[in-house]
Amino acid sequence: MNLNDLSLFIRVVETGSFTFAAETLNVQKSTISRRIAQLEDSLGTRLIQRTTRKLKLTPEGRELFERCHDLIDELQLIRDQIAADSNELRGRLRMTMPTELGMYLMSGVIASFMERYPGVEVDVELSTRAVDLIEEGMDLALRVGPLPDSSMIARKVATLNRAVYASPAYLSKHGTPGTPDDLAEHHCITLVKPFDSWRFTNWNDGEPVSFGGQLRTNSISFAREMGLQGVGIIRMAHVIVDELVEQGKLVEILQEFPMAPTEINAIYTSRRNLTPRVRAFLDHMTERLQAHPWITDCASVS
Repeated sequence: MNLNDLSLFIRVVETGSFTFAAETLNVQKSTISRRIAQLEDSLGTRLIQRTTRKLKLTPEGRELFERCHDLIDELQLIRDQIAADSNELRGRLRMTMPTELGMYLMSGVIASFMERYPGVEVDVELSTRAVDLIEEGMDLALRVGPLPDSSMIARKVATLNRAVYASPAYLSKHGTPGTPDDLAEHHCITLVKPFDSWRFTNWNDGEPVSFGGQLRTNSISFAREMGLQGVGIIRMAHVIVDELVEQGKLVEILQEFPMAPTEINAIYTSRRNLTPRVRAFLDHMTERLQAHPWITDCASVS
């Protein structure tokens, strides 16, 4: 029995599809079909019943999957650890994160990681959608803010500092709020999500304040642009707008009322533990973020 063919079989079962397995492994679907057929021939039994709509395991296929899927993970972990010990990390690292986190904060981290580990190939999906790490073959997700309940392991990586900003044109037209309560009389641009509450650590006992406004969006980048256009007041992480503040295009307001920071969390599957590639990236990210001016409480992931 070929262990590589067995690994492909495990991936097909995990994803529920030859197509998805091919995409996550970056191989041709026909290659996977041929290799699974070879595995079945070597075992002398059918493992998967193929239909036009879905895959169904035979009893023999179910038994093979249940008995071997942890073994294959353990073999992969051993292989990665040997590579890590020899300082020659290789393979593919797949991760997902919000678009703005990738563009404004993580791009430098990823670039320096790739330079340090030239044998590691990196796939990055920039998206706020809830990615099923196991089904889509992702090693790691980075998320900002509160997390929903999940079977995944979540570890805080760092704390991201935020503040409230407006353009000089907006402030000239509408005035500058003196306290967080004044936001109720202003146009505030907010995000379309359940947790978009504005909290100030030294105001209203840290509870959310009321704010006015007629524009909501699902895009932080769009909110940033609308703030530049003078449409309203925006709440942003410092790292996303610091260059615009230096250029005088945005002004930080309510500076004497610090906003509650938000967490950056790393999420990975509880089934696989941390592979050396994932651990190396998390260690590298921690190292880089510790020196970042807008990041606090940077913590190692274990």
